[in-house]
Amino acid sequence: MSRLIVHLLPLLLPFLLYGLYIWHVKRSGRDGPEATPWFWLAAIGLLLVIVSFVVWGAFFEETLGDYVPARIEEGRIVPGRIDQ
Repeated sequence: MSRLIVHLLPLLLPFLLYGLYIWHVKRSGRDGPEATPWFWLAAIGLLLVIVSFVVWGAFFEETLGDYVPARIEEGRIVPGRIDQ
């Protein structure tokens, strides 16, 4: 779930910032832009998602191996682990 949020947030970030900009312009009583730049917001969002994938791959090591799930032994919980 955290990886989904980490990669979804960069996609939504340009739209959120643009929404804050429009809110600020309307609140100050000025006229905002006539058209919403949907293409550019989506393109910047996708670029940020690609950058997030590259950064995640460069700085967070993927552990390979067999997952051993958590289990109960002698009344204690033994946490799950990855055997390599």
